[in-house]
Amino acid sequence: MHLIARTGDEFRQFWNGERNFLIHSALFKFEMPLIPAEEVIDILRRDSEARIQFLDDSLSDAEQNNLVKKFKAAPIEKAVEMPISLAHFHLQNFYGAGQFLEHFQECVMIPWRTFLSQLGFTWQRCYPIIFISGKGCSSTYHADSSHVLAWQVYGEKHFHGFLEPEKREPVQKLVESRTGVTRIDIPQIDPVDILTYDMQPGDLLWNQLLTPHWVDAGEDEVAMSFNISHGGVAYRGEFCPNEQVLRQYWEKNPKSAWLVDVRY
Repeated sequence: MHLIARTGDEFRQFWNGERNFLIHSALFKFEMPLIPAEEVIDILRRDSEARIQFLDDSLSDAEQNNLVKKFKAAPIEKAVEMPISLAHFHLQNFYGAGQFLEHFQECVMIPWRTFLSQLGFTWQRCYPIIFISGKGCSSTYHADSSHVLAWQVYGEKHFHGFLEPEKREPVQKLVESRTGVTRIDIPQIDPVDILTYDMQPGDLLWNQLLTPHWVDAGEDEVAMSFNISHGGVAYRGEFCPNEQVLRQYWEKNPKSAWLVDVRY
């Protein structure tokens, strides 16, 4: 049921499929010193480009905004107890000398790009994001138009996908209306159809492009991951099956194509 890539051949094989998979530490791992999660949250919540949300359909815009203000102003020990969804898509804001991601390029992005290149892959975009979830909080149910490498660094996350994603949400449907499946409440799903990976700090998971999923944080502490988003990943000039469907759609609808991204 679970897939774990232990060799380069297995990585290439699993990448060309539809199920999410883990990457064994013997094949690849990151090594980078990190400050405590509370300090990361305190830094991010003060940055104007942070995306802070409380995923609750019952909240009005005014209530949502008031909660965000409360989260930003609260003492950090209280802020981390709030049911937040915090993301930051512009990590270059923190690459400067003395900042908490000063060594991110040499410790994370360069080794990862080198690993992909050594396996024979090329790509068109590759940039990192931080995702932080409050205790026991869930993400939305959604699918991404990107291949995502999730590196769990704090707390525990439960990454839920599907054994047969195509049966749950056909790729062609997602290509034509990806955001149409996004929802805050998780739909009723037969447990036998779900493929869950319980992620601890240090774990690496490859989330397949255009496959539905959602993520739950553990109940005891905030959970944080660095997620590297990729587009146009190819091996010997060939895209994986899901991206082939996406590219065919883009050929017919060129204005929909998202081919270049400067966030790296």
